[in-house]
Amino acid sequence: MGTDSYLLPALSADNISQFIVSLDLPAPTSVERLNATAAFHSIYLVHFAAPTPIHTLDGSVLPTDTDGSVTLVLRVSGHRLPTIKTRNEVGVMTWIRQNTSIPIPAIIRYDSTDDNIIRHEFTLLEKVPGKSIDQVYDTLSIEVRTKMVHQLTDYLIELHAHPWESYVGGLTLSDGEVTQGPPIDENFWEVPDLEKYWAGSESLELLNPIPSQGFDSFVAFTVTCLDRYIYAIEKHPSLESYRDMIPRIQAFASAIQEHAEELNQVVYVLAHRDLHFANIMCDPDQPDSPITAVLDWEFSSVVPAPRWNPPRAFLWNMKSTPEDKEEQTRMEKLFESVVREKGAGKILDEMELNPLQESMQTAVNHIRAIVEVCPRGQAQDRVAHWRGVAESAMESFGV
Repeated sequence: MGTDSYLLPALSADNISQFIVSLDLPAPTSVERLNATAAFHSIYLVHFAAPTPIHTLDGSVLPTDTDGSVTLVLRVSGHRLPTIKTRNEVGVMTWIRQNTSIPIPAIIRYDSTDDNIIRHEFTLLEKVPGKSIDQVYDTLSIEVRTKMVHQLTDYLIELHAHPWESYVGGLTLSDGEVTQGPPIDENFWEVPDLEKYWAGSESLELLNPIPSQGFDSFVAFTVTCLDRYIYAIEKHPSLESYRDMIPRIQAFASAIQEHAEELNQVVYVLAHRDLHFANIMCDPDQPDSPITAVLDWEFSSVVPAPRWNPPRAFLWNMKSTPEDKEEQTRMEKLFESVVREKGAGKILDEMELNPLQESMQTAVNHIRAIVEVCPRGQAQDRVAHWRGVAESAMESFGV
């Protein structure tokens, strides 16, 4: 197939057809590759003629189109975050289907290894109806947008109705059961980064906080993140000028543990963490319930509730004009109003950090930003400012 092992594979229709048959599924009638902008996947639509009964991973029979045909979505991964991303996505989606009413695609098949004929991890999913909201957002009425906020509010209330014991991390499937798994984040160093920025001398485990069973608390996760940042500062030449920060960061980590009781006063929830409108499907012709599915759960995890929306992606239409940012702010205020209207104002409180937690997170975020951009040669005009912000935040802990 002639693909770089890191990159998204380019597979022919014949490759896909042979692969589908190898999964004990019928031969598809046609295959088309989507020109999607997914960073981690190549995406294909796999069409089957009628009648084609397809069984999902949980044993149910997939609904067919009106003519009895079936279309599936094949997402083939590049070798960027091996194993953990696919396993996390499947574990999270399985838990969501078992414990909530949030509409998501059914899983047909998956493999979190490259031990298959296409030599890549993959998920094969139900094709859900509708279009991603970002594609049609400007055409939607205020009434439809408001109804979408009501639906999303209901989904978030459901997730908060299932609090987890003190735990930070992903989910995975083990013998068919959902269990704890390693954390995962879009900001993690990936396999291509190891060669490009670290001369192939490091590993994902050394640079990222990814123990196999996650962490037992907010503080435990945070301290391990700091440990990884210290390691990076010690190792990478571009971070040499920040090595004088290491004793202070170490003292900060110790101070965090001394304040663990207060800092760990959070509710832990399963969060999608990237709920922008490109990840939500809708059918505007169903104005009472326009949302048809929530997609792309691979970077979801159990987190402290205040960390449910770290990039402020929620309710963003994927445009960055001042008008679109104002629209996102309007929708966020509508969300808060709807939450209170539904008598669930408590979840808004759970989404807030207390002042000491805010100082901790501010310091961690800015240390992470320095470690993330310097090896890449980015944002050199901003890193000095970030250092100042981090040091000011650490002062709240007396270091």
